[in-house]
Amino acid sequence: MSITRRRFIQAGGLATLPLLNSRVLLAADGLGGASGTDNQDLIVCVFQRGGADGLNIIPPLFDGRYFDLRPDIAIRESGDDAALDLDGNYGMHPAMASLKPFFDAGQLAVIHAAGLTHETHSHFDAQDIMERADVAEEDIFSGWLGRYVAAATENNDSAFRAVGIGGAIQRSLQGMVTPVGLQSIGSFALNVPGEKNTELQALLGQLYADDSLLDLQVRQALSSIDSLAGIDTDAIQPDNGAVYPGSEFGNEFSELATLIKTDVGVQVACVDIGGWDHHDNENQRLPAVLSDFSDTLNAFMTDMGERMDNITIVTMSEFGRRAFENASGGTDHGHGNVMLAMGGGVNGGRVYADWPGLQDSDLVFNGDLAITTDYRDVLSELLLNRAGVSDLSAVFPDYQLGGEQGIFLPRG
Repeated sequence: MSITRRRFIQAGGLATLPLLNSRVLLAADGLGGASGTDNQDLIVCVFQRGGADGLNIIPPLFDGRYFDLRPDIAIRESGDDAALDLDGNYGMHPAMASLKPFFDAGQLAVIHAAGLTHETHSHFDAQDIMERADVAEEDIFSGWLGRYVAAATENNDSAFRAVGIGGAIQRSLQGMVTPVGLQSIGSFALNVPGEKNTELQALLGQLYADDSLLDLQVRQALSSIDSLAGIDTDAIQPDNGAVYPGSEFGNEFSELATLIKTDVGVQVACVDIGGWDHHDNENQRLPAVLSDFSDTLNAFMTDMGERMDNITIVTMSEFGRRAFENASGGTDHGHGNVMLAMGGGVNGGRVYADWPGLQDSDLVFNGDLAITTDYRDVLSELLLNRAGVSDLSAVFPDYQLGGEQGIFLPRG
């Protein structure tokens, strides 16, 4: 006797069963295709949620006003916890020592006085606008990476084209191609005991055998689970002596590295790291999160080895911090910030900055670093040179690139 969806639900099936441990109903059939192609880098977007302090992450050591505005928390040129010199003008926070070799090797570039040009100082609003890349706040609900994946010309029908690692699927990934949400590869399965797994998958395949969007997505999810389950991910270990921190961020990048090594066709991935909202005791709190951030990215790039020739990492945060310290030894919500670009296709070893200055007349919003590089300029140049995009209007419909800075090397 065949079973209907209603009978299955009445029997306690879908009514009570969380189908997937991972957050996923997938669009696009099948797996396959190596991560990174002849024309496209695999793009990894790291969002530093909370408003990272770009002025202390990459201090402008040449600008004496920086030290005047931050007499207690500025990163100094010498002494204990001195900045790591980058180019004689800018330094790097000492907690980022594990990333300095990549800067020296030309695989890491810094973009200063960059960010979201919207005036908001709200975490929620700034993150939402930045991930949608819709500064005009029009009716655009998809994310910039979601639009990129949907418009990409490469033949990639993998269900893992767009992957969000962590506790929630990032807004940047939303779009016509449904992203996969993955907390861990081991949990990418039906949430049922092992002996019931095969039986339930077969039953769901029968129940969702039609051509509706829901039917297609359920079957695609089941197919993807089967395909990934056939790979011995336990045998995939970090290469080149890479050691990931045991933090949440470190574990998430370790999972991403394993997924990439399975060659399941990852095209874009997002990973978040929080803990940057330092309104007080910044010098006591920033080093830990910055070390985790840096050590994790060091481990990932080391682990990927030659694969980094086809992988580009870009980092961003919703806004920077105010130019001056507050009475609690911290900094409040600001404007201009720092972005990092990493990978074999980066024209690194440089700080890209049209420095706006820190004099009172230079600051915006009564005390914020001005933005001289719209973050979409960085993303646009990334897509043009490393992702095979020729028409940016499909990704940034309300924005035109003002001019390239040479941050990314053309492919080929």
